[in-house]
Amino acid sequence: KKYDWRKYAKNCFVDGCTNRAVKGGVCKRHGAKVKVNGGAKAKKKVDWMKYKKNCFVDGCTNKAVKGGVCKRHGAKVKVKRCSREGCANIVKSGGVCRKHGAK
Repeated sequence: KKYDWRKYAKNCFVDGCTNRAVKGGVCKRHGAKVKVNGGAKAKKKVDWMKYKKNCFVDGCTNKAVKGGVCKRHGAKVKVKRCSREGCANIVKSGGVCRKHGAK
């Protein structure tokens, strides 16, 4: 005889939610953490903006890019260009742009 899991499955305990509880009594929408790829750890998305410092100019709330200042207050950011002759696109990988073979 087959095991009927639906008979024992519980609904999410959040009011008004009719989804099935996955883990800890809640569904995915309400915070249940589900393992991905057969139990392998899922990559955590990191918010790098909270680690960047603000521009040191008084009253400026922009993030510092180079030398403690934002672009508006003098940070020079050099952009690499495609190595192919006559191409002015920005490099993606391997010194070339997408048009010339970067993936």
